[in-house]
Amino acid sequence: DADSAELMRALTDPQLAREVGTDSLQLFSLFIPNTYEFYWTVSPEDFVRRMRKEYDRFWTPERDAARRRSGLSRDEVLTLASIVTEETNKADEMPRVAGVYINRLRKGMPLQADPTVKYALQDFSLRRILHKHLRTPSPYNTYLNKGLPPSSIAMPSVAAIDGVLNFE
Repeated sequence: DADSAELMRALTDPQLAREVGTDSLQLFSLFIPNTYEFYWTVSPEDFVRRMRKEYDRFWTPERDAARRRSGLSRDEVLTLASIVTEETNKADEMPRVAGVYINRLRKGMPLQADPTVKYALQDFSLRRILHKHLRTPSPYNTYLNKGLPPSSIAMPSVAAIDGVLNFE
């Protein structure tokens, strides 16, 4: 029975984010793509709590072991997977794309990921990133900043998450 404004308030509520073990910047990372069944009467707060349970269920011992091998936190895996999702929609390419970025992270190099520039510009219609775009001042611009951006730039696909966990 909640409307979209109530849902947005819940999704940006720092207190609710803390309650479910995250912060408001990373709250959207709790949403793993899947099919979920909810009653229309669910409150926005209960929706977020349920998504936390689904997130915890997603992180199986096998996925957590792969994550530890990568040297990334869960949030970092999801942030990198969001970039991989935006780089390619081909599941068989995702481990290689993830591997390129993980190697850059390990070497202390900038990721230089075009999708992060598009996100920094908030212009999702861009088809080609030009040199002028690379100078966009933003913590999400991985041409100007080393390391991962502060949070995910999109909802990562499960294939991209698994691609990061099984990078080549």
